[in-house]
Amino acid sequence: METNLIRRTTLAKASVALAAATALTASLSACGSGHRATPRSVTATANRPGAASSSAPAPGALTGLLLRSALPTLTDVAAGITVSGVYDTGTDFTAPHDLPKPSLPDADCTAAPSIDADALTADYRAAYASEELDNAGNSLHLVVAATNPGDAAKQLTEIRDFAQRCANFAAPDPTGQSVGGTVTIDSLTKLGDEALRIRVTATGPDAASYAQPEVILVRVGDEIVAVSDADHDHDGAAALSAADLLLQRLQGQPA
Repeated sequence: METNLIRRTTLAKASVALAAATALTASLSACGSGHRATPRSVTATANRPGAASSSAPAPGALTGLLLRSALPTLTDVAAGITVSGVYDTGTDFTAPHDLPKPSLPDADCTAAPSIDADALTADYRAAYASEELDNAGNSLHLVVAATNPGDAAKQLTEIRDFAQRCANFAAPDPTGQSVGGTVTIDSLTKLGDEALRIRVTATGPDAASYAQPEVILVRVGDEIVAVSDADHDHDGAAALSAADLLLQRLQGQPA
């Protein structure tokens, strides 16, 4: 992860007005209520005979290809929202002994300004799918990940530990000037088995000039839904709406 505290002026997607975030929130809500005729249950698809590939550790495993079906497509979202960067890990499912060493426990706190849905699900995911939703430059990064048994809970524990360890930090900006920051975390109720929101906030007189990311993560069994935005002042409500939508699609509930 990049260690500079990034100025908002270097990120076009972080400089849009609050009105754009409001529009994206409304659009995400709309795609949950009126743009999808039939809820798609990823879990039900995975448990269908023959759906899991031979590379999965057991029948019913959620591969990247299956997880991708939980992500909104252009036909699901309202006009004006674009879908880009769509990716999935195919039919592979990484066994526990093939996962790399977790990186978050040793991450320097100067990496805090670069956290996103990808970075905070990377240590334990065995398969995943991801994409970006954008409305007039206002962007959300979506990840749906599956882990080996027990690993999703480990991932969220790692994140809590990182937030506690890096509650107060200083990181250089692109000019080399040291900028203070804080990392806060809070639990979200009524979402999955456990859910949390982690935020990075710049401090000091020039704080408003820097991107201040937020990531929402929801665990359901051994799966994780994650949504991140570059600026929680603009996109917080939209990120929560997107996380709730992904969770419902993952579980096959009416949205």
